[in-house]
Amino acid sequence: GMASASTCSHCGKQREGLKKCSVCKKAAYCGAECQKAAWKKHKKTCPPPPSRDDVIGKINASRATKDWAGVLKWEGRMEEMLENQKTCDAGSDDVLDTFVEAHQSLWNSTGDIDHAISIVTLQERRVEVLGKMQRF
Repeated sequence: GMASASTCSHCGKQREGLKKCSVCKKAAYCGAECQKAAWKKHKKTCPPPPSRDDVIGKINASRATKDWAGVLKWEGRMEEMLENQKTCDAGSDDVLDTFVEAHQSLWNSTGDIDHAISIVTLQERRVEVLGKMQRF
C-alpha cells in the first residue's frame, strides 16, 4: 500500500510515521513534544474507544432490537474481538453470527450486493478463526 503521510494534530506538519494518541487512537503527533504540548487541549476531547465488553454489549443490544445498521457500526472492531478470543468459548462465533445475520437481513431488505459479499467474507473468516480455535 502507499505510505500514508498524516498531519500532526498539534503543529500541522505533514509527515510519515506519526505516533497516534494511545487513548483515542485518532489524534496523531510528530513525537512526544507535540503530544505533550497538545495534551491540555486534547484531553478535553479525547474519548477512549469503548472496551471490547462495551462493544459486545452494544452489538447485542442492537441485535435485540434488530437495529442491523447499529450492529454493523462495530464491524471495524470485529478482528480485535476475534483476536481477544483466547479462550475456547463461543464468543467469537457469536460475533461472526451476529454480523452475518445483520448483513443477511440488510441484503434481504435492500438487495445491496455488498451485503452478500460481506456474508461470504465472514464465512471465510469463520473457517479461519474456528480452524484456529480447534487446536487447543
